[in-house]
Amino acid sequence: MVIDCHMHVRAGADGALDVQYCDWTIEAGDLLGIDRFCVSDLQLTGELRYDDFHAANDRVAAAVARHPDRYHGYCFVNPGDPKALDEIRQRVRDEGFIGIKSYNQYFIDDPVVEPVLRLASEWQVPVLVHAGYLTDGASKARQPLTSNALHLANAARRFPEAMLIEGHIGGGGDWEWALKHLREAPSVYLDTSGSGIDEWMIDRCVEEIGAERLLFATDTTMEGSVGKILDANLSEPDRKRILGGNFQALLDRRAV
Repeated sequence: MVIDCHMHVRAGADGALDVQYCDWTIEAGDLLGIDRFCVSDLQLTGELRYDDFHAANDRVAAAVARHPDRYHGYCFVNPGDPKALDEIRQRVRDEGFIGIKSYNQYFIDDPVVEPVLRLASEWQVPVLVHAGYLTDGASKARQPLTSNALHLANAARRFPEAMLIEGHIGGGGDWEWALKHLREAPSVYLDTSGSGIDEWMIDRCVEEIGAERLLFATDTTMEGSVGKILDANLSEPDRKRILGGNFQALLDRRAV
């Protein structure tokens, strides 16, 4: 079972789910050998409030309903919105979404996010965090509140039972810097997605934090993300863990 733990759906021109893009993803997964996609909506940036993230999660729910054997949903919220926890309860507890997606409205270790992490810890559902160590001024100006590995390590110390995933090691700036700090945060997982395909990236990840903490993902860069895993010098048991076994083990911890 190959599980892409970080993929997306998107809105069409009418604001509803882009069905064609949704179906194209499944077709590409068939060609690339990806069995399941764990998805959030792409329209996550900015000062989003309840109506915005509720509509985004509706699009995810529509994708799951369209391909129930292939799609699983993350619930995205702006943690600062007073209805954030109600939205998580609806989507995760009542509708079966598999986890929570955090974007760049707040650093993941901001006190505002603590109620979300407390609930995720109680329910034992993963929290996928948009993250990266951004080194150029333009990127930092566009996303000043993007979490990095230090923010994740701080959040993990406060919530040791939380299943935190640092998103897209290949799409978050200085990935070697991130690995250095993730060594000190053993409860934080790392997804392998991103358009960066530096040679030996996956091998270095295994060396620094271990194959048991790596989760296969594409974040829409599907061919390159599959290629990174195929090219890495992995044992077959480690390859199977990364491609799906590790994430399935997280899903099996669900307590809600």
